[in-house]
Amino acid sequence: MPELRYNRLNNTWVIISKERAKRPHDYPINWRKEVGDIKKCPFEPGRENLTPPEVFAIREEGTKPDTPGWKVRIIPNKFPALKPEEDYFRTSEDIYDKMGGFGYHEVIIDTPDHYRHIHDFTVDEIFLMFVAYRERMKQLYRKENVHYVQIFKNHGREAGKSLYHSHSQLVALPRIPKRINTQIEQCRKYYIEKERCLLCDEIRYELKEQSRIVYDNSRFTVYCPFASAFPFEMKIIPKFHSHDFTSSTDEDLIELSRAVFVSVRKLAKLFDDPPFNMMLHTAPPERNVPWNPDYFYNIEKMFHWYVEIFPRMAIHAGFELGTEYFINPTPPEEAARYLREKKIEEG
Repeated sequence: MPELRYNRLNNTWVIISKERAKRPHDYPINWRKEVGDIKKCPFEPGRENLTPPEVFAIREEGTKPDTPGWKVRIIPNKFPALKPEEDYFRTSEDIYDKMGGFGYHEVIIDTPDHYRHIHDFTVDEIFLMFVAYRERMKQLYRKENVHYVQIFKNHGREAGKSLYHSHSQLVALPRIPKRINTQIEQCRKYYIEKERCLLCDEIRYELKEQSRIVYDNSRFTVYCPFASAFPFEMKIIPKFHSHDFTSSTDEDLIELSRAVFVSVRKLAKLFDDPPFNMMLHTAPPERNVPWNPDYFYNIEKMFHWYVEIFPRMAIHAGFELGTEYFINPTPPEEAARYLREKKIEEG
C-alpha cells in the first residue's frame, strides 16, 4: 500500500509508492559520463590565470596565490548569480518587491586532479574540502549583509554539473532562503512544545529503530530519512547537538569526512556512479530581523546542522511541480538496506 509521510522539518508531505517499489537494478544506469577535455579545463593547476583571482585556498607551504601548489581553491564564479559590488537594497513597484543583486557566487575547486571525483577522494581530501567550506563561510559571515551561505555540490550532468572537473559551489545570499526559514520555524515549534531539538530526537529514534541507518561512527550517523523525497536520499548529521557548521572542530570534520566517504562510495558502487546533489544546511548568522526581533532566540538550542545527498534517479515532473508532493518509488527502509549491504573499505 502507498503511504503519505510527513517531513516535519520541511513541513512537506511525500508519497512513498510501495506498490511500484523499485530495486536498484530497476533504475536505468545510463548516466552521461563523457570526460571533459583536460586541455580546455580552466581548473587545472598551471591555468590559474584563466580564472578570477582566488579568494581562499589550502596550499602547499611556500606556494603563492594563483599559482600551482593548491589542494583546494576557491574563486569567484565567472558567471555569478549575485555580485558583491551590486547594491544592497529592497524596494517595490506597486505589489512587486525586489532587491539589489548583492551577494557572492563562488566555485570551490576541491581537487587539482581533473579525473578524480568525490567518490574517488580519500578521507583526508574530503576533510580539506570541508575545511575550505568552513573557513570561507566564516569569512563571508563577517559581512553584515550576508544573511545565509548555501554550499552545494552537483555531481553528474543530470544533477546540474556543467564542468567535468570536480567542484562545489557557494552562494552567499542577502536573505535567509525559504527552506531554511521553514526549518527554523518548524524547529522552533517543536522546541516550544517539547523543550528538545527536533533533529536530536530524530537521530535518537533512527538509532534505536535501525531500519533506515546506512552508517554510523563516533560523531555522525547516516540514514535514509523517513519521508525521503528522493530514492536513496541520505542525511548525514552530527550525533552531538550543534546548530552551526562553522563552529565544527577539525576532529568533527574528520568524522564527517569518514561518513561522506562511506556514503558516496556506497552510492557509486550500487548505481555505477549516479548523479547527485550534496547540500549543507546550517543555521544562519544572527542578523537584525525587523519582522521578528526574536527570530534568533534560542536558535543554538533548537536548530541542528546536517548534510544531505539527493541522488537524481527519479524525474520530478508536473505532479511534483504542481503540488510540491514528491513521489518516491523506493521506500527508505529498502534503500538503507541496499546501501548497508554494499561493503566498502573505510578510509
